Amino acid sequence: MTQQDVERIARHNERRQREYESSELIRLLTDESTSAETKKAVLTYLQPWSNAFQRMISARVVSESDPELRALALEHQQEEIGHDKILARSRADDRELVWDPVIEAGAAWFVDQFSTLPGVQRAVLAHLALEAGSLVFSQAGTRAFPDDEYFGLHDEADVEHLEMGYELLRRREDWTVDGVVTVLDRAWQVIGVVSDRIAECARRDTVAA
Repeated sequence: MTQQDVERIARHNERRQREYESSELIRLLTDESTSAETKKAVLTYLQPWSNAFQRMISARVVSESDPELRALALEHQQEEIGHDKILARSRADDRELVWDPVIEAGAAWFVDQFSTLPGVQRAVLAHLALEAGSLVFSQAGTRAFPDDEYFGLHDEADVEHLEMGYELLRRREDWTVDGVVTVLDRAWQVIGVVSDRIAECARRDTVAA
């Protein structure tokens, strides 16, 4: 593939990131009028997604047989291990572990895709969709929770993990622009649905309280 193909993917993905910046969840976290209780409730519903993320990256490692892609998957897994526990520590006074069908269904979709997609598309899913979404979310989370270890860690690491995906596309030939765009568009839709659900539940719970 050519450098122009990679740049086309990058432009497309950056548009998706900008769209996500306007999502209900990101607006909730960055809006100064959002109550502290509602922002804190976001973390309650983020926890099952963070837990599921560990399953996603494990599914990628287990499914990968290509040496280069497996090495990248293992490196990513090593850098992500325990992040769910860091979030749990940030929620030390909130021991509730919620279950939500929309969040679980979105997570299950990603696990399934990591088990069935071709190798480069698995990497795209991890680095250009999940990590790009996490970067946007973490930047908003850092504004909402300035001293939080979880968001501080992700804000820095996600930039590196996103770039891993573009570097891989520059090195590999076994992908097409159309195939990558399709994977990205589907992944961003699922991320959007899960994020909207987290915002909905956070608002619902705090209004009810």
